[in-house]
Amino acid sequence: MDISYKQKVISLASDFMKGTMAPDAFYRGLTEALVGTVGCSRASLWRYTNGLYDKLECLDLYDSGESQHHAGFTLLETDFGAYFEAMQRDNMIVAHHARQHPATDCFNESYFEPHGIYSLLDVGISVNGSRWGLFCCEQVTFVKEWSQADTEILRSISTLCGMAFKKLP
Repeated sequence: MDISYKQKVISLASDFMKGTMAPDAFYRGLTEALVGTVGCSRASLWRYTNGLYDKLECLDLYDSGESQHHAGFTLLETDFGAYFEAMQRDNMIVAHHARQHPATDCFNESYFEPHGIYSLLDVGISVNGSRWGLFCCEQVTFVKEWSQADTEILRSISTLCGMAFKKLP
């Protein structure tokens, strides 16, 4: 992780934990920073909405092509079982070819094809040792070969954010 990015994430998390930054602003700052750092087209932050870990809600999705933020989407395990199973098992999905990956091809018709997504990198976030949510990075228009540095960056960010998210109910 480069030092300027690390400082940005620490600054965002610090402001959030001090209460000087609203949660929505924190989420938007994180997703924009992810796009810039990982070099992907889109980045999002998702939270499990119950203790069963069978439903995810999108807190923020930043699309750099549109320069817009979106939120409020939900994913259900009943619709995307292979994805939920892989996240539960591995806490990470590295899908260079997301449309052919066994854990993510369930998104082809409903999500990947309409949005032109070819690659996906997801890393789980834990708070106090329990699953909290995940970061998702997506690449549109071409296949992106995610590097070891990309996964390490997301893991570092998830650790930092896990500390910040302790503040949320």
